[in-house]
Amino acid sequence: MPEAPSSKTTLLPTDARMFICLILEKRWKILSIIVLCIAGGIAFLSKSPRIYESTTTVEIESEQEKRIKPESSRGGEKAIDDMIKTIEQKLVSPALITTLLNHPELKDDPAFLSEVPRPASEGDLRNALEDRISTQIRPGTQLIDIMVQDRIPVMAQKLAQLTVEAFVSVSSASKTQVSQSANAYLKGEAERLKVALAKSERTLQEYREQHQAVSLEEKQNIVGERLKELNAKVTTAKAERLKLEADLAQVTQLSDQPPERLLALTSISASGEVQELKKTISEREAELASLAQRYRPEHPRYMQAASSVAEYKEALRKAIQKAAIQLYTVHEAANATEQSLERALRSQEAVALQLSGIAIPYQQLLRDVESDRGLYTAVLARMKETDVSQGVAKFAVSVVAPSSLPIRPIKPNKRAILLLSIGAGLAIGLTLVLGLHLLDDSFKTVDQAEAALGLRSLSAIPTRSKKPLDQVRRFLVEKPQSAITEAFRTLRTALLFTGSPGGYRSLLFTSAVPGEGKSFCASNYAVALALQGHTTLLIDADLRLPSIGIAFLGNDFTPGLSDVLGGHADLAKAIYPTDVSNLSVLPAGTRAALPAELIGGADLPALIKAALTHFDRVVIDTAPVHAVSETLLLTPCADAVCLVVHASKTPAGAVKRALEKVRESGANVVGFILNGLPPRSGGFYYHYHSPGYGKDEVYGASADRPRAKKSA
Repeated sequence: MPEAPSSKTTLLPTDARMFICLILEKRWKILSIIVLCIAGGIAFLSKSPRIYESTTTVEIESEQEKRIKPESSRGGEKAIDDMIKTIEQKLVSPALITTLLNHPELKDDPAFLSEVPRPASEGDLRNALEDRISTQIRPGTQLIDIMVQDRIPVMAQKLAQLTVEAFVSVSSASKTQVSQSANAYLKGEAERLKVALAKSERTLQEYREQHQAVSLEEKQNIVGERLKELNAKVTTAKAERLKLEADLAQVTQLSDQPPERLLALTSISASGEVQELKKTISEREAELASLAQRYRPEHPRYMQAASSVAEYKEALRKAIQKAAIQLYTVHEAANATEQSLERALRSQEAVALQLSGIAIPYQQLLRDVESDRGLYTAVLARMKETDVSQGVAKFAVSVVAPSSLPIRPIKPNKRAILLLSIGAGLAIGLTLVLGLHLLDDSFKTVDQAEAALGLRSLSAIPTRSKKPLDQVRRFLVEKPQSAITEAFRTLRTALLFTGSPGGYRSLLFTSAVPGEGKSFCASNYAVALALQGHTTLLIDADLRLPSIGIAFLGNDFTPGLSDVLGGHADLAKAIYPTDVSNLSVLPAGTRAALPAELIGGADLPALIKAALTHFDRVVIDTAPVHAVSETLLLTPCADAVCLVVHASKTPAGAVKRALEKVRESGANVVGFILNGLPPRSGGFYYHYHSPGYGKDEVYGASADRPRAKKSA
């Protein structure tokens, strides 16, 4: 059996190739849907009205920026962009639309909004006109395109022109009215704010006089600095007192110890007298050490120096005791200083609190004055700007490109609608085909069936036109070069190299459900064996719906298998030769009332063994597994069982259950045949028959046909 193509030579993944082949298989359905969508698009085009568009391009120039601010200021570009966007919105505002509806040149024109049924309300007319006018700012410029659409070209041109004129007229009137109203309002506000400012200034002055708070801020600053200074001094005095208290506690604790132990205290060792004596003792001891190197202790100079050191040490002990006594006095002074500073701090805090109480209302009154003065100043400045701006336009609208008479309609867009129809048809067709494909759980390819069933594929039979079985069986005789014939030769070869040497002698064909082509496969496989020279017996074991006898013998011959199993005829008399050399048929015979009981009570293995004494091969056609029960009684009697599966038809679950039942009966299932597989569906993976050599031919089928010239 041919090996599977290497994955290195596969140009597309299996799923992608299956999808492409599915599209090729269903291409006529997809094309039909596309044609229907195109027809719908053409019908839409024929019924859609022709719409013409006329465009007027205007330039917006800020006159105020040019006259008052010759140099661009910070944020000026953003202000201009905002102004242009505002003008764009005003061009399609309801106020401008209403002005156009009441325009003398349009109001009584019968061509104006002619498609709107009359009489019509103002709202209907406004909505219809709004749908016809659109605007667009050209990026990076101060140009605005005003597009007007209408069924009448002249009306589209006229509306584009009148829209600009109406906008200029409405803007001028609105600007004058707004300036006058704003100026009057600002004058009234200025008078009111002037009175409020005078009142708040008088109130502030009265408060200052009442609390003598002319220099309140300066007083608060002086008090604040004094508070910081006193707070720092109190903190320092408290730290000094605590340090002296700690030293006094050490002095009391070491009162019964030698005075030299008190030198560990900073307050004692920092004394001037103690430090001087310590320095002198160090010098004398150094001198004594020098004399000790030259003289003995009994020497007068050494003894004099030692006596001097002892005297100074005694003086140091007295100085230490004196410093310890003075420590009490220093502590009392430090405590008095701390208390004095704390009293001064509390007094200053009281002054600060008093000033804060005065400052809170003062600051509030001061803020009121500043707020009133700021508002009054801003209103005066705004009023001056309004007086100046009454004679200066904020912007100027100039027509850059006037509206022209449109020649060709812009709607409907024939090309876009046709392309959209084609795209929609393609999308609908692909979605429909793919959706039906995904909903279909039948086997569509050889690879899919092999992976799901765990069986190898013996052959893939291409799809064929519906013909009676007596005509289809002659494929191998009348069309020896057809793809179907080659598929049965592949089946014959596959079974030849399986099982015992020479292949299986008895082979049973069955299927899961009716209509899968098991009789077609069994009869053509038997013909293939006979054409190879094997004497072959084809047994019709489907006692309920027999077909083999009719296909090969022309009518329902009797006796047959049922007569042999029932003991009413001999096997030799029930076998009939056919017009195919080496092929004989054992038909179903007389219709049995109880086929399952008849087959279950017969010795089928002995019958097959007897047939094999006269024939090289025995092929058995049976009923579907799920349809009847006697098939499972027949499957163990043959050397091998071949399961026939119809591509894109039989549910996968039904095939799997049938396979389980056959295996549970003890049969030897050698593989399956995928029948009715479209040649272009990609299902001939492992079974390539006719890639590019005709619909019903195989490689090198016609020797007389002129060979195609190979491209360079």
